[in-house]
Amino acid sequence: MIYLLNSTTNRNQDDACKTIVINGVKMYNASKDISQRPCFKQLTGNLKQSGSVECGYCVMRYMKEIAEYENPQLEKMFAGSIKNQYYNQSQYDEVRSEWSEFVYSYVGA
Repeated sequence: MIYLLNSTTNRNQDDACKTIVINGVKMYNASKDISQRPCFKQLTGNLKQSGSVECGYCVMRYMKEIAEYENPQLEKMFAGSIKNQYYNQSQYDEVRSEWSEFVYSYVGA
């Protein structure tokens, strides 16, 4: 099962993402002689990005929330519909700060 968490309000991008993922899975399956096609499920209970450049931070925020969740069951975690709710600047700044500290620990220390 492949879960889709789209942080943009543009759902037309889902088809492009599905095509890319399906092609990658097909290549992997062909190398392992597997015939099963992937199944997709759109999870709508995720917060959105307010602009057009925060997508990387939204993905990192999703990963952080999933990793910190004690028993990550994505269907329950992102169930339902969240409308007009967006990540705020402090949530982006938290991810930026943690990411920069992580990178600095490898580069500058």
